[in-house]
Amino acid sequence: MNGPRPSTRVFLSDLSSLQTDTKIRFLGCVTKYTVATGRLILEHNYPRSKTTPSSVSVDITGILEDVTAEALRIGTWLNVLGYIREIEPIQPTSSFSSNSGDANQTSTVPRRPVYVEAIMVFAAGAIAIGDYELILRNSQDVERMMNFKD
Repeated sequence: MNGPRPSTRVFLSDLSSLQTDTKIRFLGCVTKYTVATGRLILEHNYPRSKTTPSSVSVDITGILEDVTAEALRIGTWLNVLGYIREIEPIQPTSSFSSNSGDANQTSTVPRRPVYVEAIMVFAAGAIAIGDYELILRNSQDVERMMNFKD
């Protein structure tokens, strides 16, 4: 097969469950941009049953020259294409402290610390988030059924 491998469309909340180096595409809302590190923090409150929105750090240093000012604004919904990268674990201390970039995380299930190395980001524009969630969820259900039959 010639050309780059295809990306897998996922929800931001699924990122920590994917293998390192998986090529993904997801949607998230900009909540922070740190100039010094070239990292965006994106959130998406899906699934809604969660107490705090899922968030992920996105490294855009490799594509900064192509990123628009609009994409860095707080509240902008972005499409992100990139690769899952694993954050080196911090050595445990005597008291539990979660400082993986998700300070509001209250889950008792430990999450694998990952970030996304972006190869492309672009504004989603005027998107109906509820419709997007429904379509992606249905698409993932169809893919699971197709894989089940194989």
